[in-house]
Amino acid sequence: MNIKNKTQFQKDHIPWNKDNGINKTCQICGKIFYIILSRHKDNRGKFCSKKCMKNRFIKASNEFVLNKDMAELIGIVIGDGCISKYSNQNSYRIFISGNPVEDKYYLENHVVRLIKKCIKQKPSIYHGKNGALIVQFQNEAFRLFLKNLGIAERKSGTVKIPRQIMEDPKLLRRCIKGIADTDFTLIFTKAHKNKNHYPRISANFKSRNLVKDLEKALRSMNFTLNTTYDFKQEDKKRKKSWIINSIKLDGPHNLDRWLKLINFSNIRIISRYEVWKKNGYLKPNTTLPERLEELGWVGGDKK
Repeated sequence: MNIKNKTQFQKDHIPWNKDNGINKTCQICGKIFYIILSRHKDNRGKFCSKKCMKNRFIKASNEFVLNKDMAELIGIVIGDGCISKYSNQNSYRIFISGNPVEDKYYLENHVVRLIKKCIKQKPSIYHGKNGALIVQFQNEAFRLFLKNLGIAERKSGTVKIPRQIMEDPKLLRRCIKGIADTDFTLIFTKAHKNKNHYPRISANFKSRNLVKDLEKALRSMNFTLNTTYDFKQEDKKRKKSWIINSIKLDGPHNLDRWLKLINFSNIRIISRYEVWKKNGYLKPNTTLPERLEELGWVGGDKK
């Protein structure tokens, strides 16, 4: 038997390639460790152990700043975001979905810009199997940041506005804006007239906690509103039912105050308001292309 092969993996024996290496400093704990040159050339050897390799995400998550832009992005994740674990991997993806027509301009422009600004990453955009337009990215540090704020996977029934945001009026308004742009709608009812002229800002949520937080926040801003909790909604055609919690703000006074304090960034909602302001009413069931044509806008922008 070859003597070299016999002794190569004996205890305390240093293989031949171990002599050709360097000492490095772990980027997490500061420990000095030895790494063979081939691993260093492959741009590896930043961490002394698997534990420190994992902890790099924890360290990075603490570096995110909870400013107004971040609060709005968190609101978007609360509204139409999902944190999903890959079935065959120990990794997660974060995606934000919307209507491929009504939300296209908002997702491809405003949401993408916000993600780039807040987490310095360009997301991917694709059409899901259900027809939705999806903005997706993977960022373990940002996922841990959300988790520390109380926003984790399978959030739809329990999510609420993080306490740190609820306690800061400026952050709270931007967070509500993100929620509204993704999950709220602006409709106009007849209210004893022939045309749909009376504004209503409304939304339905599975999470009772979220509606309670929204109610508390909006009442503190002197909005008048109505909420309904644990309402059973049924779809007789599909023979299905589910529980919803709803919030409604009726009247032009609420709309004016909303535009002043919170506002919208989604052209789906802005176009509805602009057509109403132009004509004094908005026909029900109009599409975004129809509203843009009515306003003379191109691609979501004014001419």
